[in-house]
Amino acid sequence: MIVKRLQLAVHDVSPAHFDTLRKIHSAMVELGAVRYSMLVVPDYHGRWPLEEFPDFCRWLRELEENGVEMVLHGCRHEGSGNRLSTADRIRSSLFTRSEGEFMGLDEKAAEKLLQKGRETLKRTLDIEVSGFVAPAWLYSRGTIAALAKTGFIFAENRWRIWTPRTGRTILRMPAVNYSGGGLLKRFIAALWVMASGIILGGSETVRFAVHPCDFEDDVIRNTVMKRLKTLLSKRETVSFTDLLPAP
Repeated sequence: MIVKRLQLAVHDVSPAHFDTLRKIHSAMVELGAVRYSMLVVPDYHGRWPLEEFPDFCRWLRELEENGVEMVLHGCRHEGSGNRLSTADRIRSSLFTRSEGEFMGLDEKAAEKLLQKGRETLKRTLDIEVSGFVAPAWLYSRGTIAALAKTGFIFAENRWRIWTPRTGRTILRMPAVNYSGGGLLKRFIAALWVMASGIILGGSETVRFAVHPCDFEDDVIRNTVMKRLKTLLSKRETVSFTDLLPAP
């Protein structure tokens, strides 16, 4: 019998959202989702460096020791300031609020940021992270090339999870998530979440992403919890590494 899975990830993990993240974790535990991933930002928006928040780092270490996976999620989670192509500007406006940190980066700049982020998590959390997810799932070609050289064993974008060194796809499945921003973005995201229950219902693995802003709005929080409860009635949660093929 094939066990259906829910790959669950919490984005934008930073001291900036500490109170909300504790609420999210409590909600996950209440739903029985003890195995999931947290996407950690080393210095959110350049104002929340992990080094200055030892209580938050201690909390993340405790979660990691109890089965929650830690993943690098950019460095500052804000725009790089690089000049973007017209196509990238359109993608940035559709999918993020000027937070596409790894858009427009060449390979050298991307590699430097990846190494810096990884070293920060090792220093502050004493954790060797093995995976990377770019803010808003937006990557430049240079970032893709840099990932292949930095030793990360998995990466994720909106459409798939893959092995950077070989480019091999581990799971091809669109992520399900709500969206911040204006009413139109939120409406489209809500439609996608509802439709995903039908479109992806028969899939062996479903990906679901939660953002702190989802739990800062009562209506969205209740909707997220209802959707997760439905998914978890038929699935068990897994982390990214649970999806990797056996060595």
